[in-house]
Amino acid sequence: MNDFQERMLPARMSDDSNSPTELEGKISVQQAGDQAKVFAARMRLQKAVDQADALDAIREIAVNLIGTEEVAVFKIDKKRSELWLYWSFGTDPNKHSVLEVCREPRLPEVLSGKPVFRSRFSTENLLSTDDPVSALVPILVDGSPAAVIVLFRLFPHKMGIEPVDKEICEVLSNCAGRAVEPYHSR
Repeated sequence: MNDFQERMLPARMSDDSNSPTELEGKISVQQAGDQAKVFAARMRLQKAVDQADALDAIREIAVNLIGTEEVAVFKIDKKRSELWLYWSFGTDPNKHSVLEVCREPRLPEVLSGKPVFRSRFSTENLLSTDDPVSALVPILVDGSPAAVIVLFRLFPHKMGIEPVDKEICEVLSNCAGRAVEPYHSR
């Protein structure tokens, strides 16, 4: 081993496999992986060339980065206090065509621009539907909610929404405007 390699290798504190140096390495690898996911989500949405591509980006991010094959986008109708199904993947559009704000107690928080997530071990459903809802994510256009992404059932191996998933949902909230407003800038 040369001098450069010795300087670049962290000093081992002990032969124990759970030494602080090794744990720090594992944590930083996890953090790097998480940041790569967030970056990938942001880049995919920013590179969307049109409305259809932006909707496809939402699907790809939901499936590959968050872990659900059931996602829907609802456009907000402020005059009628309803959300209308605009696009979906993996869900029955007949079951989820309209959401009335007055009947959904978690929607006002989302309509104020804040995402809502189901707690990890909770059986609470975020909407009055038989299908489990894991997250409600507002899509902001010029700082105001224009639509809501509903993430339904997660893959069986996922226990719940993780911190990196929440970061990805923030990216969706702030960068997916083109999916509902085709002339919205990136």
